[in-house]
Amino acid sequence: MGYTGLTAADPWSIRLNPAGLAGLNKPVIGVFHQSHWLSKELAQQGLVAAVPLGKGTIALSGDRFGYALYNETKVGAAYAMRFGDGLRAAVQMDYLGVRLGENYGSASALAVSLGMQARLTEALWIGAHVYNPNRVRIGGPYDDRIPTLLRAGFGYTFSTKLLMTLEAEKDIDRQERIRMGVEYHPNDVLYLRTGISTGPVQGHFGAGFRLKRIDIDLAVAVRSQLGTTPIIGLNYRFE
Repeated sequence: MGYTGLTAADPWSIRLNPAGLAGLNKPVIGVFHQSHWLSKELAQQGLVAAVPLGKGTIALSGDRFGYALYNETKVGAAYAMRFGDGLRAAVQMDYLGVRLGENYGSASALAVSLGMQARLTEALWIGAHVYNPNRVRIGGPYDDRIPTLLRAGFGYTFSTKLLMTLEAEKDIDRQERIRMGVEYHPNDVLYLRTGISTGPVQGHFGAGFRLKRIDIDLAVAVRSQLGTTPIIGLNYRFE
């Protein structure tokens, strides 16, 4: 769905807006894999576990990107809480690590993020997320600053079968990005998704399958200059 997700309520909210974790009512674990432009050196893997506890949800995640000569890791912990049926908020802490091969060293940092979701009508949710508001640096020989991201958007449910999302993301040091997605849900099993995102422009296409306790998600992002990025995800919902 064009990398949108600010108003979603699923375990992968920990990647885009942890406030969505408060919308879960059962424990969930998930894994994903994507290969940027079909390159094994640019592969990324991730896992997540989320457990609702009363009005709140705690979640842990781990991501790895890269190969032997360069890789990035991220380990996150989030806590989200709902305030009634129409307001959710969350705080998240991420450990970020960068390692270079051939004994070139490594660096790490801790980044904070904040998120919220609010229901304005029965059909309309809005979401906002701030990543790394304290502008920490990764350290190491280059002392690079971790991006500070501001995100906002909405999700509108036209019917039980059709959802549209529209979001904007601003890296305070770069041009803003726009993302739009559509999800069509013809029956209890199948979800069809598409979307578009800018910075640079990419098209997105995917399908999801809900099979009792298991969710299977397949997607591909297409960028004209570089090719395709296939993505596969798997969630298991506990009863």
